[in-house]
Amino acid sequence: MKEILLRHDAENNTNGVAIGYKTAVSFAILLAIFLVIGVWPAGGNALFVCAFFGALFIYLGSRPNLLHVGLSLAAAAAIAFLYRILHLASVSSLTAPHGFVALVEQMEGAGAFLGAGSIVAMGLDAVWTGSSRYVSALRDSLVLPLFTLLAALCMQVTAIFPHASFDWLLYRFDAGLGLAPGYLAASLFRKVPWLRNGSYLTYKGLLMFPAAYQGWASLKGKAAKINLIHAFVIAGIIGFVLYQICPAIGPRATFGQSFPDHLPAASAVPGSVFMSKSVPNAMPSLHMTWALLVWVAAWELGWFASLNASIFVIFTGFATVGMGEHYLVDLIVSVPLVMMVRGICAARPRLTASGLGLVGAWLVYLRMGFHVPFFLNWLFIVATVVTAALLMRSSAAWSGSQSASP
Repeated sequence: MKEILLRHDAENNTNGVAIGYKTAVSFAILLAIFLVIGVWPAGGNALFVCAFFGALFIYLGSRPNLLHVGLSLAAAAAIAFLYRILHLASVSSLTAPHGFVALVEQMEGAGAFLGAGSIVAMGLDAVWTGSSRYVSALRDSLVLPLFTLLAALCMQVTAIFPHASFDWLLYRFDAGLGLAPGYLAASLFRKVPWLRNGSYLTYKGLLMFPAAYQGWASLKGKAAKINLIHAFVIAGIIGFVLYQICPAIGPRATFGQSFPDHLPAASAVPGSVFMSKSVPNAMPSLHMTWALLVWVAAWELGWFASLNASIFVIFTGFATVGMGEHYLVDLIVSVPLVMMVRGICAARPRLTASGLGLVGAWLVYLRMGFHVPFFLNWLFIVATVVTAALLMRSSAAWSGSQSASP
């Protein structure tokens, strides 16, 4: 009898410890979300907002049941309520949308709350039921918000001290092509408002797209060749390193109010570097790199996904140059970077080495500021794009055999 009572007490103690542990972990999840909404300003970092919005797509791709959907909606409502209390002054300025863009930005904010609620629901399910149903989805949902926070911190650190900027050399390269990409795109924005709005929203909402396509693949029951979320992070890390090799701040930051209508002639721009304290995040264009990663992955999902991804790439291209964030050559160098990232994610060393070689060659070429006939630069661009496309296709990173996820 005594042994039975001791065993019963031990079981009660074990259950008590387990409940205490689950309660503590649940509290930690809620506290983390609370801290995030406490420092997340209304109208702040759009990428951060969309990173949380993306969690909603991943959650829906895991096919949650109605009970879990209800839990996520309740959590989202609670988070939105707390957010309104903490940011009442700034939220009130958003209650009356001005135009289509403002309305879509409000919808993105609502989606971010739903994504945060999805993270809470998946976390609580894993803690209290011990189920592994949402483990993969929860892990992928947390990657982009954490990456965005860390990336923003790292980018600000790089701007503490002055650094050499190669913008004049990049601008001279673009001008040497016989084009004025920034001026042309900005002029088109004035004539076609829907193109301007679509480009702006695509640029700001970038981090929704990898999660959306990841969730789309899950709903279709397709095993993606690479994990697109992981590919985004790998591209971001490599891009940050490349930013330090050929630092550039973009045409708008370089030329100020002269962009886009009063840009100088190439001959009036020195063929040298200058010192800057602005964030170096132009060369290569990570926005175009990420857009192309989505575009390549979309081919696994059929023609409709590919069509949507193609529109995404077009809007991103217009946004990067039309908003003055990038030079055209920044977009060109993103192509071999995509090849490099695909090679890493698909465990294909030859593809990785080829992408690295092309990226490295471009950075050296641009830093040196060589003066060559314009047709040679066009030849280099065409050769880069064609080589990347052929190598990715032949390596089956584009389509075909199975590849390993990172």
